[in-house]
Amino acid sequence: MACARVPLDEQQVTEPDSQGRARTLPALHPDRKEDRCFVPYKPPPVECSPAEVEEFLEHARFITEDLEWLLSLPHDKFWCQVVFDESLQGCLDSYLHHAPRGLDLLALPSSPAVADVQRAIHRAIFLVFLRMATHKESKESFLTPAVFGEIIYNNFLFDVPKMMDLCVLFGKGNSQLLHKMIENVFTQQPAYYSDLDETVPTVLQVFDTILEKCGLQCEGAMEPKKLNAHKQPTALTMSQQVSLSLCFCLSSSVSL
Repeated sequence: MACARVPLDEQQVTEPDSQGRARTLPALHPDRKEDRCFVPYKPPPVECSPAEVEEFLEHARFITEDLEWLLSLPHDKFWCQVVFDESLQGCLDSYLHHAPRGLDLLALPSSPAVADVQRAIHRAIFLVFLRMATHKESKESFLTPAVFGEIIYNNFLFDVPKMMDLCVLFGKGNSQLLHKMIENVFTQQPAYYSDLDETVPTVLQVFDTILEKCGLQCEGAMEPKKLNAHKQPTALTMSQQVSLSLCFCLSSSVSL
């Protein structure tokens, strides 16, 4: 086990290699990743034929079991898996992309068994992202904040589109935990502020285009501008950017 009271990014561990010889490695190292293949998520079937339901249930149970295994790992092994397992990131990304949204009426499970398994995956995905957004789990299990910020940013564990998806999928009923999660991500990695500043105008432009095509565009509507177009953002205004963006995403998940 890694040494206590030392951040994970500074720990060394001694483990046997493939030949059984002892070797010392950084605690956060690709060779410490377990060989496990996380499968991509597929949404519930629209036409719930018995064969389609059974296929979905089997596939979904694989995902749930793998995510529960991941969550059971100790701190050092969890982060080795998160950082170095590309199949895990593919699984998480596929859920953010394809999971049913609150307004996707056609995607609502008609089978109780499908609904139960979907809820289990939904919960496990949220807990994985929540743990990935936590740099300190206990006095013994933690990452240096600056290194944590580099890890989540450089390995694309979080980005602005992912955080918007998280808001839409998990905002209803989990708003407090979600707020703490994203607040810590932005606090430990300020580079997300500039990413947000670049993303929000594009999102607003998309909605402006939708309104225009639907004939709902208000007269005199202004072109979206960068949030810092008129003045250099301060810590307060950047915090307001995050809050406004999250409120926008959260509201879109529960209202038309």
